[in-house]
Amino acid sequence: MLKDLKQYVNLLFNINDPIFYSIIFAVLIFILLYLIFKNIIYPLQKKFISEKNELELKNARLMALFAELDPDPVLRLNKSGKIIYINKSAGMLLKDEKLEGRHIKRIIPSINFSIENFIENDRTKTFYFNNDSKNYTIQFKGISSLEIAQLYFHDITEKIEYEKKLKDLSVILQNNIEEDRQRIARELHDDIGQNLLILKMNLINKYRHIIKATGQEASFNESMDFFQNIISELKIILYDLKPPMLEEMGLSQALSSLVNKVSEEGSIKGSLNTFGFNERLNPKMEITLYRIAQEALNNIIKHSRAKEFSINLIRTDGLIKMIINDDGIGFHTPDTGKKGYGLLNISERVESFNGVFKMDTSNNNGTMLVIELPLEKKK
Repeated sequence: MLKDLKQYVNLLFNINDPIFYSIIFAVLIFILLYLIFKNIIYPLQKKFISEKNELELKNARLMALFAELDPDPVLRLNKSGKIIYINKSAGMLLKDEKLEGRHIKRIIPSINFSIENFIENDRTKTFYFNNDSKNYTIQFKGISSLEIAQLYFHDITEKIEYEKKLKDLSVILQNNIEEDRQRIARELHDDIGQNLLILKMNLINKYRHIIKATGQEASFNESMDFFQNIISELKIILYDLKPPMLEEMGLSQALSSLVNKVSEEGSIKGSLNTFGFNERLNPKMEITLYRIAQEALNNIIKHSRAKEFSINLIRTDGLIKMIINDDGIGFHTPDTGKKGYGLLNISERVESFNGVFKMDTSNNNGTMLVIELPLEKKK
C-alpha cells in the first residue's frame, strides 16, 4: 500500500510526465488570478463602494441643504415610514419641530400605501392635505438609491380660493343669463309679438277689400303667410328662451315635449323615461336640468350621427340623476381633459349645484352623459 503511494507521488512529480506540467500551470493560473483580484479588482471594488457611499452622502447633504432652503415644507422618511428629517417650514406647518422618529401615518393618515414599496420602485404619488383651513398638495417621491422618501408640501389655498370664486362667478353668470332670457322673452311676447299680431290684423281689416277689388289677393295672401312665418319663428324663439311648459307643467312634461320636438323635426328617434317625479323641483334646478338636456341634444343632432337617443331622469331621496345616451359615432376624449363649449357649459351648470358630471364615449361606440345633482334636504 505504502509502495503504491510512493509510486503515485513519483509519477506526479516526474518532470517528464505531462501531468506535472498541468499541475504547475494550474497553480500558476490560480496565483495569477489571486494577485489580479487582490491588487486590481478588490481595490477597484473597494474604491467604487467608497465613491458610491461618498456620492450618496453628498446627495443626502445636498438634498438636506435644498430642503432646508426650500420655503415649502419638506419631510424625509426611511423605508419603515419614520421621519428622519424635517425642515423649518414643515415644523411650522405641523406645529411641531420634534417629529423625527415618529411614523408619518400618525401625522398624515391619508398615506395609506406601502412606503417601502414606493421607495424601492422610485414611485411618486400626489395627494391632498388640509391643515388649519389651508390646503396643500403633497408630492410623495421614493428614492431607492438613498432608501428614503421625500414629501414636498405645496400650498394651493389661493388656487382653491380662486377656483371657488370662478365657480361662484359662473353661477352668477348662469343666473344672470337665465334672468336675461326671461326678460327678453317677456319683452318679445308683450311688445314685439303683440304688435306684430295687431299689425297683421290691421292690414287684413283695412286692405283686404282693396286688394280683392284690384285682383291682387294672391299676392296679399302670400305676404300674410310670410308675416305669419315671422310670428311663428318668434314663438319658437320665445319657447327656447322661456319654455312655458317647464313653468306650467314641470320638468318631466317639458323634457317630453323637447324629446318629441327633436324626434319630429329630425331623423332621429328619442325616448324619455322618468322615475320618482311625484312633485316639482325648485325652479332653478328644473331650468338647469332642462338647459343641460337642450345642450346635450344639440350636440347629438349636430355631431353624433345617431339614429336613437334616450333620456333617463331618476329621482331618489337625496339625488337627481339624468342619463343621456345616443348610439352615434362618439368621439375620442383627449388626455388634456379639454372640453368643447357645449360640454364645458354642461359641466359649469352641474358644478353650480355641487353635482357630478361624468362622460363615457369612444370612437364609434356612442356617448353617455351622467349628471348627478344633490337635492336639498327638507327642513
